[in-house]
Amino acid sequence: MLIVFEGTDGSGLTTQSRLITEWLREKGYRVHLTKEPTTGVIGRLIREILRKEVRVTPQTLALLFAADRAEHTREIREWTEKGEIVISDRYRLSSFAYQSLNLDLDWIVAINAHSIAPDLTFVLETPAEVSLERIKRRNSENELFEDVDKLKRISENFRKAVKAGVEDNVIFIDGNRSIEEVFEEIKAEIEGRILPDGCDQDRRQSEVVNP
Repeated sequence: MLIVFEGTDGSGLTTQSRLITEWLREKGYRVHLTKEPTTGVIGRLIREILRKEVRVTPQTLALLFAADRAEHTREIREWTEKGEIVISDRYRLSSFAYQSLNLDLDWIVAINAHSIAPDLTFVLETPAEVSLERIKRRNSENELFEDVDKLKRISENFRKAVKAGVEDNVIFIDGNRSIEEVFEEIKAEIEGRILPDGCDQDRRQSEVVNP
């Protein structure tokens, strides 16, 4: 199965995706932790653009994200077909929310038609001011989308995209709480919705991909 974590930068995606990965491994499941942009050739270019080292049009950036996701989706299919759980720190809903700042949502959905639907998507909602403060503690310089106004609009776009019906099985989580409180709520949602009772003991540890 594929479980995805989404939200604005600074909302706690990386922390929660890692905690859930560790928790599932402790329960005996084999889990791949991955993220977008990937560490592949296209993903590295996207990171340069986000750091403002390279300038491209919004259309080009959206197409690069879709191309990076095409390769990522191929890998995700391979892992899930082996019966493994994939945890992704960002996936296609991020494109729907971020790229729709400047582009038509229907077009963004169309260029990502190759991607597979997650079994469950968590959107961590954190006030833009809180997210930006977390970002500043982590980075000395803000990236392309990292200002209060953009973060507020992106946060709204996550809900707009879900309301438009472009993604199913989405749960919005209040990310403006302690790490432990957020983690416990996510665990409860996973246990209640998609985990079978118990698991095969041979579904044990696998590697972290694109950490």
